[in-house]
Amino acid sequence: MNIQQLRYLCGVVDSKFSVSRAAERLHTSQPGISKQIQMLESELGVEILVRQGNRIIGLTGPGIEIHTVAQRILSDTSNLKRIGEEYSHKNEGRLVVATTHVHARYVLHRAIKAFAQKFVDVSLELRQGNPTQVAKWVTSGEADLGISATPAAEQYDDLVFLPCAELQRSVITPEEHPLLREKSLTLKAIAQYPILTLDAGFTGGSMVIKAFADAGIKPNVAMSATDSDVIKAYVEIGHGIAILPSITYDPERDNRLRAIDASHIFAPSLTHILVQRGKYLRAYMRDFITMIHPGWDQSLIDLAVYNLGK
Repeated sequence: MNIQQLRYLCGVVDSKFSVSRAAERLHTSQPGISKQIQMLESELGVEILVRQGNRIIGLTGPGIEIHTVAQRILSDTSNLKRIGEEYSHKNEGRLVVATTHVHARYVLHRAIKAFAQKFVDVSLELRQGNPTQVAKWVTSGEADLGISATPAAEQYDDLVFLPCAELQRSVITPEEHPLLREKSLTLKAIAQYPILTLDAGFTGGSMVIKAFADAGIKPNVAMSATDSDVIKAYVEIGHGIAILPSITYDPERDNRLRAIDASHIFAPSLTHILVQRGKYLRAYMRDFITMIHPGWDQSLIDLAVYNLGK
């Protein structure tokens, strides 16, 4: 038994039991993966994969347990490497942060600037996606940390969610829009106009649609997008009004637009820092978390990530 066999097994499972996709991701051959997994099955004396002809369709009962242990071993192996790097190259390395457009553009820039000034020898990579993609990248280890408003946290047992901020919402309109004259903004008043919002794959988009549905109002959603700046550009040309996180409105940059506070209408999105459960975090990774939210100091991070004290 060796680490490579466990890595191949997990690669096949992560690739939804496609050996060809696993071979591509792991930069090896399909026969090589098949042979190594068969050798593992032979050594353990049980079948790990359910095969149907030439296809793999799932894990056997023992295979489910073996896969769980294999994931843990691979995670611990990665942690050993990170510990070595921490003490041999303390302030050198790489940090991959997965996040959404809103957080990358409006939430993280101050923390990233401070981080770059403090850790000049750490390469920082931002990977943008929707909240589901962010969670998957952190789970798989493709990203070290994630920052997003992620729904259904209970679906991600391998992740720890560190709450760090609330995002309130505003209605963004062109200059001199009729809504600016409303004494009290309501869902009914908003629904009179074409609405531009974030895609339903983002918490901000799905929560807006839910607010209308709960009130029994059907809005005219003229456009949805994944980028708040794109949405604001279409508000400028009169395509509709937008419902966006308040943080996306900058009076200086968006001087042809206006913002109306809608925090009394739409529930806020809770932003989380996502960390793989049990992952060894190098010192600069912990520092980055603290830069995003000072309330998360090293001891609290350890309690959450490593389940200390439980």
